[in-house]
Amino acid sequence: MSGQFLKINNNILELLPQKAIYWHNAKTLIVSDVHLGKASHFRKHGLPIPMESGIDDLQQLDALLYSYGPERLLILGDLFHSEYNQEWEYFGALRKKYSKIRFTLVRGNHDILREHHYEKHDIKVETEPVYENGFVFAHNFVTLKENEFSISGHIHPGFVLYGKGRQSITLPCFYKNKNTLIMPAFGRLTGLAHMPYHRDAEIFVLTEEAVHRI
Repeated sequence: MSGQFLKINNNILELLPQKAIYWHNAKTLIVSDVHLGKASHFRKHGLPIPMESGIDDLQQLDALLYSYGPERLLILGDLFHSEYNQEWEYFGALRKKYSKIRFTLVRGNHDILREHHYEKHDIKVETEPVYENGFVFAHNFVTLKENEFSISGHIHPGFVLYGKGRQSITLPCFYKNKNTLIMPAFGRLTGLAHMPYHRDAEIFVLTEEAVHRI
């Protein structure tokens, strides 16, 4: 698999095809919008969503943590989609496996679990954006000061590629616009918001094996 490297404020960010970022300077793996528990939530309401989708996301996260061995996992909101269900315990097993890695969650609009659930699995929850080394890590857009750079999620960005005739495909993407970078949703059970192309934007679409700069 091959990613793309960005140099921001003398920091190296590696955009990964697994819908994650590895921040080399801080030894931090960054993901957003995992939406664990969504499959169980839908099934509870009568929609026949296969449970494998949530398990696949956990396996993908497991593989990333094993491969990069970060000191910290930083989650930019919407780790869990709904109220408590069994998928939270599956995540707890993953957390226990990587007990030496710090897990930090910047709370998103779907993060409605009670505090004791996060405490049980040793997850630090930030209710405000995290400011660190010139970066602002948030779930949604924030107002930036000069020389700050924001990394956020929430939007679930996607970009439409057109082929011959009427052929088209929408792929998840990293969407960079001046001093902001919007991450793709890590979870599979998420839609895609079509992002516009303009001269100030840098768009990195994702396939299973690579990150492609448009």
